[in-house]
Amino acid sequence: MFLLSLVSCKKYGYEFEDGYNKPGTPESEQTLDTSMNYIDKSLYTRARIFPGMVEAAEPRLKDVKFTLDLNFSAANSYLLRIAVAPLPQYSTGFYAPAGELIKIIVPQGADGLSVQVGGHTDDLTGQMNLKRDPLIYTRKQLYPGANFIRNPYGGTIYINAAFGIERPVEFTITGAVKSPDFVLGKSNDAEWIKEVRASTVPWLELRSKRVIFLIPRDFLIRNFDSAKPLTNPTALMNAWNTVFEEDYNKWMGLSDNAIDNRDRSPQGTWREVLDIQPSVGYGHSGVPGAPAVVATMDDEWFNSIVSIDQLLHGANWGTYHEFGHNCQQHSIWSWSTLDETTNNLFSYKVAHRNGADFAMQHGDEWVKPALDFAAKNVSLNSFDTDVDMREDGAFKKMIPFLQIFGIYGYDAMPYLYTAARHAQRYSIIEIDKHDFVYERFSEYAKVDLKLFFEAWGIAISSQSRSKISAKFPGLTKKIWTYNPMTKTGGTDPIAFKTTITASSEELEGEGEINGHATAMLDGLDNTFWHSRWSEGDDNFPYTLILNTGTAVAAKGLYFITRNSGAQRPKNVEIYTSNDEKTWTLVGSTVITNAFARYNYNFPATINAQFYKVILKDSWTGEQWAALSELNVIK
Repeated sequence: MFLLSLVSCKKYGYEFEDGYNKPGTPESEQTLDTSMNYIDKSLYTRARIFPGMVEAAEPRLKDVKFTLDLNFSAANSYLLRIAVAPLPQYSTGFYAPAGELIKIIVPQGADGLSVQVGGHTDDLTGQMNLKRDPLIYTRKQLYPGANFIRNPYGGTIYINAAFGIERPVEFTITGAVKSPDFVLGKSNDAEWIKEVRASTVPWLELRSKRVIFLIPRDFLIRNFDSAKPLTNPTALMNAWNTVFEEDYNKWMGLSDNAIDNRDRSPQGTWREVLDIQPSVGYGHSGVPGAPAVVATMDDEWFNSIVSIDQLLHGANWGTYHEFGHNCQQHSIWSWSTLDETTNNLFSYKVAHRNGADFAMQHGDEWVKPALDFAAKNVSLNSFDTDVDMREDGAFKKMIPFLQIFGIYGYDAMPYLYTAARHAQRYSIIEIDKHDFVYERFSEYAKVDLKLFFEAWGIAISSQSRSKISAKFPGLTKKIWTYNPMTKTGGTDPIAFKTTITASSEELEGEGEINGHATAMLDGLDNTFWHSRWSEGDDNFPYTLILNTGTAVAAKGLYFITRNSGAQRPKNVEIYTSNDEKTWTLVGSTVITNAFARYNYNFPATINAQFYKVILKDSWTGEQWAALSELNVIK
């Protein structure tokens, strides 16, 4: 390849050196920009607008050492099956003044690293009415030895890692200034407030193990002088850390010490960055290579970060909403119409743990219309398409999930998330995702939730229904009426009507009740079903199908013959089904030749809705059959 390249250059009459310094070239002969005294002031006027300037009096540091633990595991978005995972990005606690050169010395053996100057990574290229320049951050690969980087806008300094390094790495930095960051477990509250007031660094971080916020210093100074100042950042960041441990990582079934990487908490830290102009809307969730959340730099977003009272007792809707987007598992179960729904569930998890009023999260005017929708007879797929679910639809669609959590427990969520991470395939059609949620929630509740999904108009496949109904008994209460805001309802019993049909029945010659198949369900042994004899010559085999209305746990069937020596069935076969399409043979038996109850016990308990009985012949050899009673033994 080298020879080919050389030949190609000479073919066109050019001979020139490549753009790389040769190994062993003295630093004095390299063409790198290494003059620490030179300041690129070409974009000062733009940097003053945003992100702001560091004053000349702020001490520039020289040969300051700092150590980072870069030993992380790759719990990325692919393994976790979530939209975006935290990046292996590490805060240094330093800030680069605009246009000034920063020197970073990297020790030998520390490979796969890069340096980033600037935490505002949204690209605003092509947008209208710009409030800042489109690109104001810089990234550069780091190599063992001396490295130099300059950003004409300045910015917070980060080290990014491509892979984990087992031992802590010690760096040396020159030209940067100290950022007055608050670091949970290291910073002292009162000393930190003094440090912020004394600094001229325009941006700083509030840091904990789980989450980091990049905020403007002047907003903090204004907050310190307000009626409700931030005086206890330790309590604030402890609370934020707990939110991301308990209500995000743990609620997704993740832990730091999980044996399987798929169940391990992200080793990177979730980040939220305030920006004067987010690239999308008022705030947005993360994209690859960017912070987890970017939000508008205003009082509302700022206060949602620094107010511990709002964090514990109010609605931090925007922050929870956007971080929730990062955690959605679209590829496995969160189907298309849930895009603005399942991300909001984390808000209610925080409220539940803190004992806050659910209505504080986003009102409750949408709750009753949603419950009314579920209470009426709806068609399949109406959950996704019905006009009644469109207005405030994103919030209405939360109700089924909140009902599951309120009735069966909030651990249903980590059960769902963990199963999704371990699923063998990605889902590509909506009903696959419906089925996945139906099956996982049914497994968690240990009850067939088919009627719950039907009440909400969420279609599930016949294969999925058969699988679950064969494992679990059906619902007995109308849980779709449960109000998660008031924690009431959902206790009314479901009235199941058992029905029976027969391939042949005598509708005229035996009277108003006798002869009809329904006589086998009236609980009376002096009434009976009879195969048709008044017209035609019906003969064995006769088929009886018992429909219990929902899947029931049955250990057998019982028969009571007619109080007559004739028309008593003898050999029978029994099948079960949950969709009346696919039938499974349970077994065969011989009904006792006596006017008495006969029990046929299944080999094992069966959960089924349909029971098919085929009467093959009679004790007397007649062509007709009769039974007084037929039903399941629950």
